[in-house]
Amino acid sequence: MLVFDFDGVLHDSRARAWRCYQDARQEMALDKLPDLAGPDDLRLVYQGVLSASLTRWIDFETAERFWRRHAELTARAAADEPHGVIAEMVGPLAELAAGPGYAVVTGSHHTTVHGLLARDLPAEAMPRVLLSRDEPGSKTDKLRLLRTRHGATAYVGDTGSDVLHAHAAGLTAIAVAYGYASREDLAAAAPNQILSTPGDLAAYCQARTT
Repeated sequence: MLVFDFDGVLHDSRARAWRCYQDARQEMALDKLPDLAGPDDLRLVYQGVLSASLTRWIDFETAERFWRRHAELTARAAADEPHGVIAEMVGPLAELAAGPGYAVVTGSHHTTVHGLLARDLPAEAMPRVLLSRDEPGSKTDKLRLLRTRHGATAYVGDTGSDVLHAHAAGLTAIAVAYGYASREDLAAAAPNQILSTPGDLAAYCQARTT
C-alpha cells in the first residue's frame, strides 16, 4: 500500500494556503512573521519540521496557535477551490484503489479532504484509509499504524517534515518537488527519491500496479 499526503501532493492548495496564511497573520497581529508575496513564497515557512518552522520568528506556542487557525481558515475556504485531485493523479489513484489500495495521511481536516477527493473520484477509487488532523496521534504514529496493520511501504509527501515522518515510521520516503517545500529543503531531509512533477508521481504509482 502507498500512503500519500494530500495538500501539495494530490491536491494543489497553495493559493488557498497562501491567502489563509496572510489572513491568519493579520488576524493574530503577527507582524514578525514574513509577509508572503504569493503562493511560491510559502517555501520560506514550510521548512524542516513543520511544528517548529515558524519559531525563527515567533515562539512555539504561538506558532501552534497560528497553524491551528490556519487549518480552520483553509478548511472554510475549501468550498471555493476550483479543483479537487490534481488531474494527472485521478487515473493512478483509481488503479491503486482497484489493486493494492492506498491511504491518505494529512494535516488537514477529514471532511475537507474527503470532499475534495470525492469531486474527482468515484466511491470505488477513494482511499482505503484516510487519517487527518481530526484523529489522535502524530503523523509518525499514523504512518506506523498503516505499516503494521495494512502493509504500507512508502509515504509520498511534499515537505521535509513529511520525509522525516516517513523515515521515523519505517517507510520509504518519496518527496515531490511541486508542492509546498523547496527541492533544497526536501533534499536536506534525505528522501529515498524526489519526483519533479505530478506526471512523475503518476508514473511511479502506475509502475506499482502493473
